[in-house]
Amino acid sequence: MAQNGLVPVTFSRHGRRYWTRFMSYQFAANRAECAIVFQEAQQAAATFPILFKKTARGYEPTGILSVLKDRPTPFVSQAGRWLAAYVPSALRCYPFQAAPTGRKTADQAPLFQLNVDESSGLLSDDPKDEAFFDNTGAVSPALREVKIFLQARAAACEATLALCQIIDSLGLFELIASHDGIPLPPDKFGVSVQRLKTLSQVEKLKLVDSGALFLIHAHQISLSHCGWLSRAHQQLAQQNPQEKYTENSDISGFLYAMANAQNDDFLGTSGV
Repeated sequence: MAQNGLVPVTFSRHGRRYWTRFMSYQFAANRAECAIVFQEAQQAAATFPILFKKTARGYEPTGILSVLKDRPTPFVSQAGRWLAAYVPSALRCYPFQAAPTGRKTADQAPLFQLNVDESSGLLSDDPKDEAFFDNTGAVSPALREVKIFLQARAAACEATLALCQIIDSLGLFELIASHDGIPLPPDKFGVSVQRLKTLSQVEKLKLVDSGALFLIHAHQISLSHCGWLSRAHQQLAQQNPQEKYTENSDISGFLYAMANAQNDDFLGTSGV
């Protein structure tokens, strides 16, 4: 069994197995961060802080769901309801994930390995649930929809990594430990305001023409959420467990109000 229950989806392993769509975001309750892509940067910036994380593939934007170590995110209620205005694309296909292979198709679309979290509790042997494969051994229509969505997201990831590479090439990333006195998760990067001021006109045009400047602005605007995210943690810590995340609690009320203030399009889940 792979770590965290993730295993590749194969006919030999899942040919006669089934799965159900998740009805709760409890799986994300203890997630401190979530990778995002360029196409959702605006919605993400209106919802939670965006920092950058250095990975083996380069820098990638990351939505911060918790600013305190080992504390659950305020965005998931005790009942598993997602309270924020926007659902990151990386969370929409649970229990499935796409693992990049580093290879591409003939039309340059990125290839990925489709994995499933077998510890999710969403796999079954009940034919009434969604099949992984049909009787011919082909991917079922329901799972094909998941693969199409993840394929689009994989392409978006490639484009986002390319934008981050441009930002990095201009020496704009710097470690960021705090914002407005709020400690941030370790080993995260922000964009240096001082370095931005020293860019030449040619370098500035490169950011504008590539779209990387939009990603930088999304990051900068999103940092305004650090303060209330920290306060949300403090308020949750002061409440009794029985009182947390009730419909009338202050924190859920605040998050609902924030959600309602956003454009309805932010709530869509059909695209990346």
